Amino acid sequence: MKILMTGGSGLLGSEIKRLDPEIISPSHQEMDITNLSSILSTLEKYGPKVLLHLAAYNNPPEHEKNPELGITTNIIGTANLALACFKNGIKLVHASTDFVYTGPGSHKEEEPLLAPSRFGWSKVGAEASVRMLHDFLILRLDFGPIPFPWPKVYKDHYVSKLYVDEMAPLVLKAAQSSVVGVLNLGGPRVSLEDYAKRTKPEVETILKPEWVPADSSMDVSKMKKELNISDEKELLKH
Repeated sequence: MKILMTGGSGLLGSEIKRLDPEIISPSHQEMDITNLSSILSTLEKYGPKVLLHLAAYNNPPEHEKNPELGITTNIIGTANLALACFKNGIKLVHASTDFVYTGPGSHKEEEPLLAPSRFGWSKVGAEASVRMLHDFLILRLDFGPIPFPWPKVYKDHYVSKLYVDEMAPLVLKAAQSSVVGVLNLGGPRVSLEDYAKRTKPEVETILKPEWVPADSSMDVSKMKKELNISDEKELLKH
């Protein structure tokens, strides 16, 4: 299966390329997702069967100050990719976020979305364009670098977050599968503090800002069924 991936220079994309060096990963200069003509010419050049879309503007606090990149990159860029995939009969696998959810977890794929932040809304907008297709997979996920890089972490924030080397095999397996629709990818429900302490035991806690949901943990029972995972705790490497 020939897969073309956006965002190959990012944290997750780099880890996926390490797992599968055969994945096609054009640079931003070769394929600008905000330019439909650039996308179409790149897809014609490589002829992939699947487009794994990881490229995004992922700095949530900055979205609260300036919505421009969230609109142009996350929403318009993803819509361009969806249109190009439709024109070329390519399956689109889109990396979304657990920040589309609000209210108590663990969140299920089919629940209504009411994003608590502008970043979350930028990803809901991206998902809306992907859902216009017939052949798509939306992956809702949360991951971070190894080890946890910050000295402080938000208190009382619950997640299904994994470290990037734990998440990358899941994303690759999902992209190579025949699964369609929406799929939560993650590990067991855990506080962000306990997640951080897996690799940084001395981390301190601070109050979380309003735009951070209190509980973005996810129900991953569909993931376990579709990807043949017996227990999400098996995913934890650290």
